[in-house]
Amino acid sequence: SRPVSSHRCDGGETHLNRQTHILTVLTPDHRGIIAAITTVLGSHDARLLELSQTVVRDYFTIIIVLTLAQESDSVVLNSELATRLGPDATVTLMPYRDAPAAPPNGERYVLTATGSDSPGILSTLSEMVANRGGNFTDLSTRVMEGEISIIAEIEVPGDIRLDQFQIDLQHAGSEAGLRVRLQHNKLFVATNEVAFRRISNDS
Repeated sequence: SRPVSSHRCDGGETHLNRQTHILTVLTPDHRGIIAAITTVLGSHDARLLELSQTVVRDYFTIIIVLTLAQESDSVVLNSELATRLGPDATVTLMPYRDAPAAPPNGERYVLTATGSDSPGILSTLSEMVANRGGNFTDLSTRVMEGEISIIAEIEVPGDIRLDQFQIDLQHAGSEAGLRVRLQHNKLFVATNEVAFRRISNDS
């Protein structure tokens, strides 16, 4: 996948009320999709709070947090978006439901892995992170001509042995022919011109 856009439209946290909705769109990529979506949203006086958009294997996907002036607008808005985007698009508009906020889970690190693609490598690395209490907050992978590239932002608990965690990740990667590296997000951003969309927002 290739991250394209992540944007918090109000510059900070916003109270999410009963008019707040989550909009997702999945459709074959072509020009004018964002223009079509925002035009329809604008006609309903919808306020965009946050969005994230990417293209994966020529499929466009976007998730938008928005508020509507009236709850009843959601059905009409969903229908208009589906009509505007065409029969190949999957459009979902649903009310936002509050979820318990996850407590901070230690420091944020960036895990990168590159090398020959092999079945199960992503599950191996993700299981290793989960077993040590880590949590993925962003993930992107791409396979081209038999080579895989993985970049993930993870929260690492402060009570684990970081040096041993790095060794275990590198060992698991080397068995699959991958070069695996774990860096603190601040170091990663400082040493890379192109950073994660989420990391660049926090730095």
